[in-house]
Amino acid sequence: MPMPHSPHSLTAGQRRGLEKLGDIYAPGDGEFPSFSQLGCVACVDEILSALPDHDRRSLVRLLSVCRYAPRWVLGLLVRLAEAGPRIPGPPGNALRLLRLGLRSVLYTLYYSGHVGPSYEGPSPLEIIGYDVSVYTGDLNGT
Repeated sequence: MPMPHSPHSLTAGQRRGLEKLGDIYAPGDGEFPSFSQLGCVACVDEILSALPDHDRRSLVRLLSVCRYAPRWVLGLLVRLAEAGPRIPGPPGNALRLLRLGLRSVLYTLYYSGHVGPSYEGPSPLEIIGYDVSVYTGDLNGT
């Protein structure tokens, strides 16, 4: 019997749409993997659970469309969203929100440090040498 679909998870098709968009923002170059190669989509449910319902529904609708859209159409959408800061008025406002939403989800996933089960290379955080740590030596008396 199939598992019921959680409102905080994406279908396989929506995940594919997310990967297609992610590959536009993080296509992979040099030592950096592409968004889809990294497999960070595996931890998207964590992000979805933190989104307000309206934002989550909007993102899911967009990803459902992205699944079927050719990459060149998605490229145009991204270029239009990236032009949002230079466009005045309500159209620019909508594009700026789209840009912020896309970048937030995609870069949060890409730089989360999480990789998919089939990815064997270094994460983007390892590549750039980013490591957050807290010195606790004083607390332990060392």
